[in-house]
Amino acid sequence: MRYILFFLIISGTARAGESTVPPSSFAAEGGLGGSSAQLMDTIQRTGPVFSVTLKAAEENGLASDGQYKSAKLSAEAARAAAAAYGSLLYPRLSLEGSLRYNEVVPSIAMPPALGGGRPLGDNWNYSIGPSASWTLFDGGVLGYGNKSAAAYASSRLAEAENARRQVLLKVRTAYFKLLLTLERVYLIGENLQLSLSQLKDISLGAKAGSRSRLDEIRARQETLARKRDLLRARVELSGALRDFSFTAGVELPGDAALPLDSRMAGRDYGGAEPALLLVKAEPYETILERLSPAALAGFERELPSVKALGGAERAYRAQATAYKAERLPRLILGARSSLDYPNGPNLYSFVQNSASLALSLPLFESGRSSEKEKESALNADSVREKKDEAMLAAKRDFDKARDAYNALVSEELINIEALDDAAEAAKLAYEAYKAGGGTWLDVESANLKELQAKTTAAETNTEILLKLALLDNMSGSVK
Repeated sequence: MRYILFFLIISGTARAGESTVPPSSFAAEGGLGGSSAQLMDTIQRTGPVFSVTLKAAEENGLASDGQYKSAKLSAEAARAAAAAYGSLLYPRLSLEGSLRYNEVVPSIAMPPALGGGRPLGDNWNYSIGPSASWTLFDGGVLGYGNKSAAAYASSRLAEAENARRQVLLKVRTAYFKLLLTLERVYLIGENLQLSLSQLKDISLGAKAGSRSRLDEIRARQETLARKRDLLRARVELSGALRDFSFTAGVELPGDAALPLDSRMAGRDYGGAEPALLLVKAEPYETILERLSPAALAGFERELPSVKALGGAERAYRAQATAYKAERLPRLILGARSSLDYPNGPNLYSFVQNSASLALSLPLFESGRSSEKEKESALNADSVREKKDEAMLAAKRDFDKARDAYNALVSEELINIEALDDAAEAAKLAYEAYKAGGGTWLDVESANLKELQAKTTAAETNTEILLKLALLDNMSGSVK
């Protein structure tokens, strides 16, 4: 129930002041610009519309981010290395051949009656045929080596997933900051239009003698202040737009020097610099609905960053066991079938089949395997400490983000009430001023407080989205 109420609040706040210009399309703005020809002329003067959804921005960010692509390639390379190491556990079959020339061929002396001396071979010797070998026993060197390679590949895969989540968080953060600056430009523009309208009324009253010259000057000062605020907000929007373009890998269609919200197209802002680019963002409520599962998701204990460290620890442990096994005997079975020439003193080729069993046991190596085992074990302990700390830090950050999100939901209830009061106070102050029961300072103060209330509501909306993005980064609940 709380979420439904909050969703309605966000929807109402996001569309506050939009009754005259629906943000969904330029076609809906035809009532402000007159004929369709006039509307097209306004669009051509203000430049193209840059519109991108959060989902599209995420996809572009993942496709263009170099660190994520590098992490994916590293994971694929580690997986291939693990597969290659695993092949050592199975028999190996190869084709071997040799060709040798001997300048001196030994011979044996024989009586003349038996034909005289005979050579014990030929100058040319060759042997060719398939050979097979298989490690029957090595104490677990190959087996634990294979486990180490597989754990390392798992670690790299988790690092790639962590890089993916970090890219999504970066893109979402840049997008939400763009949303906030866009809303600020729109709200200041709305307040500027109100100031221009009130300045026009006061100027007419001053000419007619029903309003003082001082009130006219103060109204003009307020209008100039709003114009300055709008210019600065547009510069801030330009920076946020360029940051988003860089982070998400999205190319801007036009000059982003002084952009405007697409809802502001065709409106008069007292001679403000025309925009060469209009920006249209996805509505708050649409993004909120998509990210809402993160508010209910629990903490993911096996975060990709923690899982990556766990995989590295397992790899070091298996590696240490493999080094320990190197001190045990190794038994290798071999078999070969070959075509050999010559057959001793008989100068013809023949088929030779053979089998072998080789045993090796290291006796002295100056402690190499022991020191390597110690090195791998210490590395495993080091990574384990990092993993434990990383998990605790992630849990802390998750709890902080969850607490902040819950507080922001409660704050939004306060914001909507303050927004209603500020809007009503601004309306009553101006009506009282027109009736002669108030001062222009009261009107100016009420207008400024209404703008501040709307801006605060927009900032809270953005903070809510940022916290949801952070919660999703540590839960992986949003698809």
